[in-house]
Amino acid sequence: MKKLTLYGYPTSPYVIKVGSFLKYKNIPFEFIPVNPVSPIQIKFTGQRQVPVLKIDQEWRKDSTQLGIWLDELFPDKPLLGNNESDTKAILLIDKWVSDNLIVGKFRAAVEWEKTWDALRNGWLLSRAVNHGTKIPFFVRILWPFFVKKAKFIVDMVSHLDKKESIAAMRFRLCDEFIQHLQSGPFLGGRQQISLADLSAYMTIISSHLMGMHAESPFLNNEQVVDWCRRVQAELPNNPLLIPDILIEREHI
Repeated sequence: MKKLTLYGYPTSPYVIKVGSFLKYKNIPFEFIPVNPVSPIQIKFTGQRQVPVLKIDQEWRKDSTQLGIWLDELFPDKPLLGNNESDTKAILLIDKWVSDNLIVGKFRAAVEWEKTWDALRNGWLLSRAVNHGTKIPFFVRILWPFFVKKAKFIVDMVSHLDKKESIAAMRFRLCDEFIQHLQSGPFLGGRQQISLADLSAYMTIISSHLMGMHAESPFLNNEQVVDWCRRVQAELPNNPLLIPDILIEREHI
């Protein structure tokens, strides 16, 4: 039996995504929360990037590439379909999730729609991080401001069309998501869950489960809600990397 260890921030959509791959495949693993102030837990990598997945003595990074690696080592319940054509289509949708859905989520952390909601959401995130690896109290209080100014997040959202409101962006992304669903039970019109479904599901559902305040046309759309329920049926009741005590809401 190989020993798997996942390192990362418990609130990172990329880390949560890899956690869902492991949970979907029923692969036992240890999750090591990384301290964002002083990431000594991943000092062995020589860099700060998360997620990092270590399997026995080998480690790799990049969430999508980690999904590919897991399929190579643990082919049961494949994440990438059954042939090269499936894999290509799934990875294209996953790229849309990374470049649009996740980036759109980060935009709300940089451009505050409602100050109180942004502060409260930031404090919920800092509580989750602090639960796994202690961070100074003043850092927890200022967390929403640190996230708002974080260079890698600011850089990610810098290419977005700021003339499009965040609300309009969310509805556009929801429409694009439904196009990717193609009336199938899973993304791409597929009959089986894939890496793309897990990536999108964790991005959409994590904020809801953690009790964050934000408008979500996804969770108000019957097609998307039905899809969410199908994906959740393939995962444990708590699909996140935080303890049950920090789950604020039930599944939809």
